[in-house]
Formats: sequence, C-alpha cells, structure tokens
Amino acid sequence: MADELGAPGLGELGLGGLDLGELVAGRRVLGVFAHPDDETFFAGATFAACVAAGRDVRLATLTAGEAGAIGVAPARRAVDRADLGALEAAAIAGLARYASACTALGVRRFGVVAPGRWRDVGDSGPGSLAAGDPAEIAVAVKDLLTEYRPDVLVTVDADGVTGHPDHIRAHEAVLAALDLLGSTGTPALALGGCVRADDVTTARERLAGLVPGGQIGTTRIVGTSERGLLRTAWSPDAGAAKLAALDAYAPGLGSAALPDLVPDEPPVGDGILLRTIAEVVGPPHEYFRPLRP
Repeated sequence: MADELGAPGLGELGLGGLDLGELVAGRRVLGVFAHPDDETFFAGATFAACVAAGRDVRLATLTAGEAGAIGVAPARRAVDRADLGALEAAAIAGLARYASACTALGVRRFGVVAPGRWRDVGDSGPGSLAAGDPAEIAVAVKDLLTEYRPDVLVTVDADGVTGHPDHIRAHEAVLAALDLLGSTGTPALALGGCVRADDVTTARERLAGLVPGGQIGTTRIVGTSERGLLRTAWSPDAGAAKLAALDAYAPGLGSAALPDLVPDEPPVGDGILLRTIAEVVGPPHEYFRPLRP
C-alpha cells in the first residue's frame, strides 16, 4: 500500500476540495463507538487503511459487548439480577472478540472508555449505555479526546445505522464532548459512519432471494440519502482486513458466502444484513457524514 492515504486508488473522499488522506497525513485517528463490532461494520476498512499508511490509530468502545458475546437475553438477565460474575465473564468474552478484530485491522491501541460503567444488553433498559446519564458519557468521551487529541474522530451517524439506542447515545455523546471542548483541542474533522438507503434496499433484495418471505434484519436499518456523504475507496487489502475483523465476531461473518451465512429459519440478523451491505458496496468502500466542521 502506498504511504499516503490520498494516493491514487486509496482515497476518493472529498470535502471542499480536501481529502481524508491530506487531513490525516502524519496525524492521529480515533474511533469511538458503543459496542465492539461497530468499529468494524461502520469504518473497519478506513481504520485498516490508516494503520497501513502509518497513522496513529486508536479505538475506544463504551461497552464491552456483553450481549454480542453471550446473547441479549442472558445479558439482560445478568443486569436485572445484578449478577456481576456473569457480567464480568460476558465482558471478558466480548473484549476478547474486540481484541481479535482490532488485531485484524492492525490497530494496537484499543479499549473500553469506562470499564463496567455501561453495559451492552441489547436494548435501552436499565444498565444499558442508552439509559446512562448523557452528561456523564459526554464527559468520559471528552476526557478521552483531551488525552489523545485526535486530528480525525470517527463515530456513527445520527441514526446509529441500525437505530440501536446505544449507537445513537454514542453519537450524541461524541457531539456533546466536542461542544464541551469548544474550539480548543477539537479534531480537524469528525465523521459519522453510515450506509446509503439504496445499498440497504439492494442488500435486502439479495437476501430475500435466499430466504423468500423471511424477515431480513430489523426495520430500523433504512440508510440515508447520498447527498453530502463522503465515500472512501481504499485498497483491497483494507477491505480484506475489514472482512477478517468481522470473522473475529462470528465465524464466517466476513469470509463465508452469503448462502452459507443465512440461517435455515428466519429471521436474518442485522449483522448478516450489514455484511451484505458491505458486499454490495465493496468492502474497501465506506460512507461517512461530516459531523464537524
């Protein structure tokens, strides 16, 4: 891969005549998301491309991915029963997957913003990130930004892509943290990962051919219009790293053919729908909405 992200074939990301390669050259890139796997689904190829080009990349998650590791129902039961042993075991399992995914992306610096403070329980109920104090979460993100001082900040767009309340809370916390920082120490560019509505439609149609009449993902994944979005065009290696990172979260999620991923009985989960969207646009390609400036 070429040394500069803006080199031919590596960046088609335009913003007022600037490209992402120029903005991150020799600088720091930070990704802040609600759960482990968000960084991969929404910006994995971008982080892999930044690392390969020698940038300083750091990833942070606001939960340990408990529900992703053990399932929504067990995670919710553990929170409701205040079963700290089960929650800690789930957190360890979730962060092990996170570490494997970050390694696949080439990212060496990663972790939880406030370990154990907010949990991934698959909903917005008590104990979840979405139910947390917005001001407290914003301060935690602001402290991270103050410590790391990134030049480019990446999170998820306002719709959370999947509509997950934790994703939306993470987006809100990032914007609130930037407001707390004011004009001092704020990143030169903040981006929100998103998917296009047309690509969601195509992905649903592709999956419908494999599971006729079956439910495909949740109705909350609708995508956004292409107007104002920034599109990446990284190298095939960056796309391959994203797919390898998806495999860290579920065997074959990134590498298996779609017919092998689709369950025998519906519904088809959001993860498979997001993987199909990545296949539709091409793994090296990702979309972002400029959040700041």
